[in-house]
Amino acid sequence: MDKEIKKIEIPVRDLDIKDRRILRELYDNGRVSFSAIAKKAGLSTEVVNYRVNGLIKKGVLIGFNTVIDVNRIGWQIYFVYMRLRNVDSDKENEIINFLTNHSNAAQLIRCIGNYDFILKFFVRDYTEINNIMKDIEARIKPSLEKYTIDFVEEEHPIPFPFLYAPIKPDENFKFEKISKKRTSVSETDLKILRLLANNARMPLTEIAKKLELPRELLRYHLRKLEKDKIIRKYRPSAWLGTMSMGFVWFFVMLKIEKLDPAVKNTLFTYLLNIPQMTYYYNTIGTYDICFEIRLMQTSSDLTNLLREIRNILKNSLKGHELSIILREDKYTYFPDCVMNIQN
Repeated sequence: MDKEIKKIEIPVRDLDIKDRRILRELYDNGRVSFSAIAKKAGLSTEVVNYRVNGLIKKGVLIGFNTVIDVNRIGWQIYFVYMRLRNVDSDKENEIINFLTNHSNAAQLIRCIGNYDFILKFFVRDYTEINNIMKDIEARIKPSLEKYTIDFVEEEHPIPFPFLYAPIKPDENFKFEKISKKRTSVSETDLKILRLLANNARMPLTEIAKKLELPRELLRYHLRKLEKDKIIRKYRPSAWLGTMSMGFVWFFVMLKIEKLDPAVKNTLFTYLLNIPQMTYYYNTIGTYDICFEIRLMQTSSDLTNLLREIRNILKNSLKGHELSIILREDKYTYFPDCVMNIQN
């Protein structure tokens, strides 16, 4: 394989240089103030406010989420890949409603390809996810063809550099070292996380009012959650906007043999340097590596991506599967179960 790895270059339509500067700052820190963005982007605060509202109206941005390291507070993450059978749209919507309201479900995405749904569950251990899936299977058994479960050993949210290219991030993205050590949280901490999970830009004044806390005490709790890396990232959500701009959202699953560290590093380097990469996962179970990527609606981009992966892994690649994500019905790092404190 050539030493220089090919990158997939994709132009993003309808975003001018001002939008891109703003997006870069928001993906660096989705909670940063508009005045701070204005200073770094060379714009006025009023222009930043107007532009962000415009990006929301266009659907480029649909909200701001807080990425929480739930492993640090005693939870494990599992993917469940599910295929249905003999369901019409009404039955499918009934199943989706049931699954999205499950207290342990953090994410549900609808797909076409190898699976119909990919779900992310937060549980205490494998016994709990096994029991959950037994209950779900009993509930929807006539409509369930099969499912498989993977333990998510690590997950890495990656900025969306393709949205603000050719402007580059301040630093090249690197995998954040994730502590496996559990840390304790208070009920107040959990209440703060619940409010910020799907509204990362909620002002301190509003949080303090909702929780009836003094601002300084709230600020102390929030800084501690950030310092302890329980809050990993404040991050815009942009799945709808990327679809409207012609991107297709793929979920790719790789089954590989044990890798030489140098080969593994080459694979990581390649994947992380693809601007359209948005999430990377190390998993244990059916698959070993999963990732989410946005590509334009052409077969050549996907073909080139898979070819490069095969070139890197060679005989170590045992197989791959992929699904096209049609929509995301649920996405949160704070499903209802997380309020349950267990010491």
